[in-house]
Amino acid sequence: MTHLRSVPTLAPEETLADALRRTTRAFTFAELASMATARKARTAVEHGHAVRVLPDAYVAGIHVESFAARADAALLWSGLNGALSGPAALYVWGFLAEPPEVIDLVMPHPLHHQIPEWLRIRRISWQPPLARLHAMTVVGAAHAVVLGYGLLPTRDRSTAVHAAIASGMTSVDQLLDAVAAVPRVPSRRALVRTLEAAGFGAESYLEEHSARKVFNTGEFARFIRQHRVLADGQTHRLDMFDPSTLTNIELDSEEHHGGFDQRRRDLRRDARLATVGIQAVRLDYRDLIERPEWCRALVRGVLVSRERHMSDNALPL
Repeated sequence: MTHLRSVPTLAPEETLADALRRTTRAFTFAELASMATARKARTAVEHGHAVRVLPDAYVAGIHVESFAARADAALLWSGLNGALSGPAALYVWGFLAEPPEVIDLVMPHPLHHQIPEWLRIRRISWQPPLARLHAMTVVGAAHAVVLGYGLLPTRDRSTAVHAAIASGMTSVDQLLDAVAAVPRVPSRRALVRTLEAAGFGAESYLEEHSARKVFNTGEFARFIRQHRVLADGQTHRLDMFDPSTLTNIELDSEEHHGGFDQRRRDLRRDARLATVGIQAVRLDYRDLIERPEWCRALVRGVLVSRERHMSDNALPL
């Protein structure tokens, strides 16, 4: 994907070093020379104000470890057909909260250069869909997930997938199509399992784990996942809802339910649900991960109790 690159203009009395400090983009040596002179460009390099991070790709010395600077340098160096991929593309799309240490790049032709440790190249013989985000060329949203999933730490994989789906920029069907189309998908089977869980309504790793390894027996098949109800004038999304006993099972992650303010919101939400007869049962992340049988037994007991209570209070015909 070809894009014109404008070169910043130095302000009056501004040095090349000053101009480089106020941008995280990369430059060829010719671009540095056009901003000042070839001699001043060489001086900037000699003094570390401009650092060569890849062949004919220079960034400001203070930004040399920046994700933005390194990603731009990789795209500049790779030429017209390079694109960010893997976790780097996931981050640019907004599906990861933190930038990766290693930047992944896909390109069609081999480059016989020694590359730094922070850059990883996958050479491809097929053309992925490309997009332009934040002045960077990246593979499309679905391909970013498919190519990046298996390169992430295991703990982060499901989070990235569910974030991508929640963003609306891709869908389970589009992701499955990309899995089928892409050769050599890292951790293909695990990704397909995650997508299958998402297709059944899982919207987080905890929900995926609960569906596959905790509440995966027939007695819990009647639960509706991600059910929406109206209570006290507000719409509430329930993690697992049993309509026959009006029981709501909430799967509380440490990340989103650990603080005092969130705990107060959870209590108020449970109280609103109680006004329409729905009983909330909250299960902790650690219990779901470490004590699945205990969680099953607890929910089983609640359902039996609720069924008995509703039967005892049923109105006669």
